[in-house]
Amino acid sequence: MKKRPLTIYILILLWLTLSIMFILWGVFSLSIVLVIPEWVSLTTLQPQLYFGYLISTIIWFVFSSMFLIFAYGTFRGDSWTWSTGLIFSTIFLAVFSLMLAAFIVTAITFLDWFSVSGLITAVISLLTDLGIVYFLTRPIDKEYFEVTE
Repeated sequence: MKKRPLTIYILILLWLTLSIMFILWGVFSLSIVLVIPEWVSLTTLQPQLYFGYLISTIIWFVFSSMFLIFAYGTFRGDSWTWSTGLIFSTIFLAVFSLMLAAFIVTAITFLDWFSVSGLITAVISLLTDLGIVYFLTRPIDKEYFEVTE
């Protein structure tokens, strides 16, 4: 068994943080999916809203599962976790940056619960993902994952 440096445990916690946040948003989307059929006043938009929230629910849970797999792979020290995690984290940096920009505009414009909570989530997600990229690029973590340059 490999000796795990402290930074690996921090990396695992960061993966789990993203997973928990995605689970919470997935549960929120699922709760909306369950109430959409009761919305009588939006009869023409019900199918589109239902489809949109259903797809977002699936996406939230799929990405949450992916982050759990990355946390487990990091715990085990699997080498695929380093390369795949770095690729996905870089992609998510772009996604979270776009989310942050969108929620800043939305929060300033509407100042409602959804916009403010989305803004807070986008900031936390972006910072968490920056932490993941930072720790994945540390020499001690590369050594743990047996990455050769």
